[in-house]
Amino acid sequence: MRELTLDDQQIFNQYLANFHRHWQFQPEFITIPSAYSFTAHYIWRDFYDFFWMTQNDFFCLFARQDGDYFMPIAPFGSRPLEPEIIEWVFRLMENQSQRTNILRVENIIDVPSRLTGFQIFEAETEYVYCRTKLKDLRGNTYKSKRHSINQFQENYPAAEVSVFQSSDTIECLALYKEWVLNRKKSHAAVKDELVRSMLDDSFYAHRQGLLASDQLGLLGLVVRIDSRLCAYTLGYTLSPSTFCVLFEVANLDYKGLAQFIFHQLCVQRHEKWINVMGDSGFSHLRLVKKSYRPDRLEHCLTIKRSHI
Repeated sequence: MRELTLDDQQIFNQYLANFHRHWQFQPEFITIPSAYSFTAHYIWRDFYDFFWMTQNDFFCLFARQDGDYFMPIAPFGSRPLEPEIIEWVFRLMENQSQRTNILRVENIIDVPSRLTGFQIFEAETEYVYCRTKLKDLRGNTYKSKRHSINQFQENYPAAEVSVFQSSDTIECLALYKEWVLNRKKSHAAVKDELVRSMLDDSFYAHRQGLLASDQLGLLGLVVRIDSRLCAYTLGYTLSPSTFCVLFEVANLDYKGLAQFIFHQLCVQRHEKWINVMGDSGFSHLRLVKKSYRPDRLEHCLTIKRSHI
């Protein structure tokens, strides 16, 4: 195995391009899970050690934590996943890990029909929208969204929207810290220790992404009010037809700001689909993402050995 570095982004993307070419001709295919991106994993390197290798023309990405391994995405290449490669990666992880109960392959798209001895379960659901619907916000379905945006624009007519630059990083990180503190004070759900921990951990993911934004190809917007950065959103091109929103943070003191910056992003992007990732099991986040009426729910499957 080789340790994953920024220099490996090129070979990762080469295999990913072959993967896209295979899937784009499959019936009813729209998009792949957001995890099929170099960026989606690199930003978590403060918590996991990532390694990669190729096997039988498949790119295999492994994550290690406390000496144990799992795969955050299934092996991918220019042909359908085969039972033999699944068996091979599990044997490899079993030989390298102490706690076999955590061994798993996440975000598997095409479970081989001949695969036996494994259990399959849905670990996350991602929300995918037609971008033009989010740009136009037509009809009663989006009445409350239009109201929030109009209210924000009326209250803050001098709000400035600009393309994110790497020079915005320090201000963005300061906003994130402020945002977390305010959420912990104002949201009852954030009193849950798991939620608090996830918010704290996400700071390091935002920091990794923001500091390497140019190298990772992150694209997005910031909003300033009275020269103060009050919101930012960043994402990446998941495929030629899909843009994935990775980060979105807005000062809670400005009503309608979150809806405003998300709408601005949808207006300025050109891809057909917008993927806003999952809800991590949080009911409030689920309600917000469902309120935008997703056109597709992308089910992210995980597999483990049946006897574990």
